[in-house]
Amino acid sequence: MMGLLSFQKTAPGILQQGNIDLSKRPMVRNPDGSTSTVRSISIGTPDGEVLIPTISPDGKSWTEDQAIENFYSSGQHLGVFSTPQDATAYAKKLHDQQAQSYGLLSLPR
Repeated sequence: MMGLLSFQKTAPGILQQGNIDLSKRPMVRNPDGSTSTVRSISIGTPDGEVLIPTISPDGKSWTEDQAIENFYSSGQHLGVFSTPQDATAYAKKLHDQQAQSYGLLSLPR
């Protein structure tokens, strides 16, 4: 398994690496019983498609508006990508990698 930094460096369409320490993300229980650490959305900006977390550093679930507000006030993001498709593909890989590192998923599938 590649480390998080190596994984991000090789992501298709990545323009800028994320600036959030993924090893220190809180775990959040979802209403369906699943667990999230890096649930995210992407937003279009002049710099590219930015992947941002919808879970706060202290473990609270944010609405999309709260996540966007946090991005613009803090600059924190999970990566900037060429296209929405690249951001989505990376988010899926990141989700699987985080799930494996927290023992929530067995890879490979």
